[in-house]
Amino acid sequence: MVKKINLISLILLMAIILTTVFISGCTSTTENTRITEKPTVHPTEKETPALASSSGNSTIKVPWPQDENPVPPYSDEEKASLVEEAKEEIIRVFPEIDEDTLDSYSWGSKYYSYIAPAIVFTHVVDNTKLEERKALSEDFDRRFVDIKYDPERKVICSYAFNGSADFNPDDELVMSSEEAEDHVIEFYKNVMGDEYDAHKDDLIVIRDDGEDLNSVFLNVEICTQYKGVVYHYDCSNVIYDMTLNCVDVLSVCQRNPDILSQITTLSEVPDITIDEAKEILEAQLKENNDGNDVDIEYCQRLGYYYFPNLQWLDTSYYMDIEDGYVTSPIKLIWELPFTTADGSIHYGIIDAHTGEIIDIQS
Repeated sequence: MVKKINLISLILLMAIILTTVFISGCTSTTENTRITEKPTVHPTEKETPALASSSGNSTIKVPWPQDENPVPPYSDEEKASLVEEAKEEIIRVFPEIDEDTLDSYSWGSKYYSYIAPAIVFTHVVDNTKLEERKALSEDFDRRFVDIKYDPERKVICSYAFNGSADFNPDDELVMSSEEAEDHVIEFYKNVMGDEYDAHKDDLIVIRDDGEDLNSVFLNVEICTQYKGVVYHYDCSNVIYDMTLNCVDVLSVCQRNPDILSQITTLSEVPDITIDEAKEILEAQLKENNDGNDVDIEYCQRLGYYYFPNLQWLDTSYYMDIEDGYVTSPIKLIWELPFTTADGSIHYGIIDAHTGEIIDIQS
């Protein structure tokens, strides 16, 4: 049976999964576990150092705005030039795009874990694998996509299907998942251009989107690493269609690696082991539950086959940013996903240097 899947919904699902993992706030309360908004802190003797004071390197200005609707810092003439530049880059990366349909655009924003201005092209016709798509679905007419271009980074930061698409989990694959992964890496290199050198040693993760989607699409996540430790949020996603041998979705959420390295100045070696972090978390959960033990089971992040527990906590919500300046280094943390007796998933975030409970998310 052909299943109708809205691939925009797929992207939103990815965003929701990421948000579940990355964005804190007031956490919900389960029947078995009461999770406080401000967890008890369990510090060790070692304090987290602050950034060196600058005139000699104090605070560092980050280039990304935090405003919900950032104003593009360009003149009308510069905007027109950047739009033409964006069109050229789109045709270079996706040569089957109908160039005549790139005239519907606006200035919007792109969410990374910060907000940045972007040129947004909507209702663009993509003729990639046109005949193959028609052969797979008699109802297929045209493929419309939305594309975002980052004029500062000069990269396509988003390419997503606009509408509903038919796919059959039983359709014949034209390649293995290993071959699809190789294609994804080559595509990613092409998109990132000169920036790829900074990401060539990044962690490659395969996402788990469920049996039906996994049977047709390979969801590859490229996760930024620094000093051998992965960032909590900084990543890009490419979803590859293994029945058509082409890219289905692109989302580039990686920031300027030079800026990230300047605010990632703590030691990559944790002072708290993962077992000690678990003890700290479990003690807090017990305290929140009137002194009664809470039945939990540690697991992987939702939607992942594997993701490292040791991470740099680079989500803006947890960063100290004042007037655009980062005033203290990105923290090294243990992320501890766990499930409770009711099957719900939660995330304990423990400072790997001090033992502080930064957050318990649900």
